[in-house]
Amino acid sequence: MAGFGFLLFWFGENMISYLKRLLIYIYAPLLFIPVSCSSNNSENNIKMTDELKTSDKAVFANHLIDESSPYLLQHAHNPVNWYPWSDEALELAKSEDKPIFLSIGYAACHWCHVMEKESFENETIAEILNENFISIKVDREQRPDLDQIYMAATVAINGSGGWPMSVFLTPDLKPFYAGTYFPPVDSYGRPGFITVITKLSEIFKNDRANIEKHAKSLVEALSTGYGKTTETSELDKSIVEHTAELLMRNYDNINGGFGGAPKFPHASELSFLLKVYSRNDDKSLLEAIEFSLQSMASGGIYDQIGGGFHRYATDAAWLTPHFEKMLYDNGMLAMTYSDAYKITHNDFYKKIVEETLDFLIGEMRDENGGFYSSLDADSEGEEGVYYVWEKSEIDRLLGDKSEIFCRYYNITDGGNFENGASIPNISSTPEKTGNQFNLTDSEFEEIIDKQKKILFDERQKRTRPFTDDKILTSWNGLAISGLSQGFQITGNEIYRQSALQAARFIKDSLFENNKLFHSYRRGKRIDKQFLEDYAYFMQGLIDLYEISYDYNWMKFAKKLGNNAINLFSDEAGNLYLSPEEQDNLFMRPKDLADGALPAPGSILIQSLIKLAEITGEKDLHRYVNSFMTALAPQINQMPSGMISAISAFDNFISDKVEIILVGQDRREKFLDIIYGRYIANSVLVVSDRGDENIDLLIGRQSDGKTTAYLCKNFTCNLPANSAEELRKQLTGLDNNRK
Repeated sequence: MAGFGFLLFWFGENMISYLKRLLIYIYAPLLFIPVSCSSNNSENNIKMTDELKTSDKAVFANHLIDESSPYLLQHAHNPVNWYPWSDEALELAKSEDKPIFLSIGYAACHWCHVMEKESFENETIAEILNENFISIKVDREQRPDLDQIYMAATVAINGSGGWPMSVFLTPDLKPFYAGTYFPPVDSYGRPGFITVITKLSEIFKNDRANIEKHAKSLVEALSTGYGKTTETSELDKSIVEHTAELLMRNYDNINGGFGGAPKFPHASELSFLLKVYSRNDDKSLLEAIEFSLQSMASGGIYDQIGGGFHRYATDAAWLTPHFEKMLYDNGMLAMTYSDAYKITHNDFYKKIVEETLDFLIGEMRDENGGFYSSLDADSEGEEGVYYVWEKSEIDRLLGDKSEIFCRYYNITDGGNFENGASIPNISSTPEKTGNQFNLTDSEFEEIIDKQKKILFDERQKRTRPFTDDKILTSWNGLAISGLSQGFQITGNEIYRQSALQAARFIKDSLFENNKLFHSYRRGKRIDKQFLEDYAYFMQGLIDLYEISYDYNWMKFAKKLGNNAINLFSDEAGNLYLSPEEQDNLFMRPKDLADGALPAPGSILIQSLIKLAEITGEKDLHRYVNSFMTALAPQINQMPSGMISAISAFDNFISDKVEIILVGQDRREKFLDIIYGRYIANSVLVVSDRGDENIDLLIGRQSDGKTTAYLCKNFTCNLPANSAEELRKQLTGLDNNRK
């Protein structure tokens, strides 16, 4: 759990070791090896369920039956008497004086499905849970605050975490034991879930005082770590280059990317390194970034047939993915590949952006314009079966030209996946493979495109992976950014309109009474507010403004920014995930370090910096300075885990570039030049007449003719009255920044 590395910094290693020793002393019979969604050994465990009574799901209906979350609804017919996180469930735990079993997961999580099948559909296990615990199910995507709090506890207890998250709480919500996946019965030196819940029930009844004591110690340690930070330290601009060097120490020069298996795409890190390259012109750095981007997009982690990225690779070479597809991954990676295209003008990156965005629009988009959360890893009860192919099937579909496709995508009789199936992946170049069949580049490309279409259409006939169709404000913000930046490099109007429609849907359906809410599904809205929604959606609105030129989006972003400051910050500059008035939380959660998603506070800071530059609200800089000061100790302690914060710091201290475009006549020629360049730490203002009430447009009105103004650190070039003159000025800017 990369996002929880800072626990060591806050607690200190001695505190964590002390807590673990206490828990081990009491619960020695329950020691286990954690397994979560990244693991890959479920086959034998699933077979062991034969030893227990298995339920007929249709017989049961529990308290999840009226929930909106697809993940919770998947468990609505378990024999376990599940409750959602609610006043009813929490009061019941107190009135019956029972411990709480809190299970947190998400719809696309493979191991969440495994544990449901093995344990939560077993009547034997359900009887023990129902008799001795109040069982609560939480969708981590719907309640990121609960996920953050109890993942922190899980990591503090075990040193690692994952999903499904299995946490046991006292009736007053203090965690006293935690794990991730448990098999149903004892196996491989690991206690089964039936053992865990039986032993914990006995300990809770017979050694309650010790449980209360150690749960209290854990909560106090967590609350101290997550409390108000008053410590200060200085940040130096050298931290940017230093952090790039730290990241590159973990670079995999064999396969690209960072670290070993499991291998994640790390979009934020790659975008950060592209920014660093744009300034230092280090060709070896660019080579490493490009090798990583090309390896990822050529591997099995990328859906070679339908476009879009899977969550991560289970191996170091990007071949075998964990097959779930997440909206946030694809939104962020569209941004990263767009940046790479702007820097290199390599059409390969543009192609990946187009295929990724086409996937989002074609398979993840609601008819009302919002984007769904994820596609499951499983279909027909097996992981990945929707995406893999047997060579005989491809031979049948493609006929005498199948060998071209199989050679290029490494489809073989023996396969590279389970049961002789193959995951399409590329290890050659179109030119090399085309030459082997005496094809020109254009002939090869035409054949491959037709073959991919045939296979895509055939794949559509298979049982589609489950779609988690809830619409999250935060992740839609990332999709809007990806679509907006994709429009910049492609000019595809579908991307611009899709971004606009998503933004309108969020504004119309999830913003009410000056509050931005988190989740929506089929007419049901979850009226919770979280920092990630404000931060990511603000970023999306700023990116949307740069392609729509509608200043109303900037006004809306400014309103959200002011609301976010009031809701999620304190007087010391600390940023929290949830507002202060949240009930039934033993602490107010923070998320300072980047994890699968960038730290929302850092994205808020980046957006506030841009808002200040565009709107002229310089008072926002005071808040930015306060927030950066609060983050400085953590940045200095663990910079490689704080990439988004360091990028925000770089935005704050580095050269400011302002591009102002006023007028409509031949404006597209100017915009083509601007959109085609990577300009770090820049803001773009586009106006038809220059009559918006912002500082950057003072004295810059137009009667129709387009004029560009390029400024750096509040010093401006002469107005550019032609696109060619603007190109020259931008080239001069590039030369001066190197």
